[in-house]
Amino acid sequence: MNWIEYQLRFPFQTDEESVMYMLGEMGFENSWIDSPVDIIQIPDGYDYAVKEADSTIITYESVQCSKEELAAYAEKSLARIREEFMPTGLIEVIWKEPELQHVDDWKEHFTVEVVSDELVLVPLWLQEEAEKYSQPYKLLIEPGGAFGTGKHGTTKSCLRVIEELDTAGKAVIDIGAGSGILGVYCIMRGAGHVLAIDINPSSPSEIGYLAELNNVPSPEVFVGDGNCLEGESMYDILLINIGGEEAIRQVATCRRLLKAGGVAVVSGIVEWAEADVIQEYEARGFILCERRADEEWLTLRFDA
Repeated sequence: MNWIEYQLRFPFQTDEESVMYMLGEMGFENSWIDSPVDIIQIPDGYDYAVKEADSTIITYESVQCSKEELAAYAEKSLARIREEFMPTGLIEVIWKEPELQHVDDWKEHFTVEVVSDELVLVPLWLQEEAEKYSQPYKLLIEPGGAFGTGKHGTTKSCLRVIEELDTAGKAVIDIGAGSGILGVYCIMRGAGHVLAIDINPSSPSEIGYLAELNNVPSPEVFVGDGNCLEGESMYDILLINIGGEEAIRQVATCRRLLKAGGVAVVSGIVEWAEADVIQEYEARGFILCERRADEEWLTLRFDA
């Protein structure tokens, strides 16, 4: 087997995650964004600002052909890429033969991650190694997709809180679900129904795939803003791990959707935004019952 690397250049503000999703659907692997960015400080912590310049997406293709045949194979794939993406702004695409380690070395940075006495996160290629761990829950992940890996401190904090909740048969809503890892873990622990909310159009595919990896039913997925949801008093547990500013923007929806006596887990908060989040949630009738710190990140648990 040989590898071909493709570099796709798009205009500034292209929907890069949708491009990576489509590349995955076309059979390309391990796509990533090589965009010039500036790191900036915001009320919630740190963020990045994409410079107003063209962005480049790198992707790879594994092919069953000899090195002598790579050029001919690559030209066919270039034609497919141009046909798919030229109508949506593709400026240029080139190919090269990568050094093999550039394709696979990223996997060396991932290990089996111990979250708690009950849970480990297991990269797909380390399932055999994971068998030596005694935790009853082994949640399979596939790093390298458009969404996160579950290894961020706020995600692990939320996973630990979930373990302390009675999820059996409960209705759960996850606002800003990303890869769906929180909702999938709730299903693994017996949740009756999980609704995952995310604005990314790749969400249904990514979340469904994570559920499939772990042999559980997929959460229901809503693509859009959580504030667009209708209904009230529908959920026993609410998870929102998208930062303090966004948590405040969603607070009225959170209160409306959560049942009386329900639990809201609000995470992704930095210390200097904590007071504002607590003030807004308590003003809506939430009662703060727990605060967890993981380095500079906070997770707050409220009762409704």
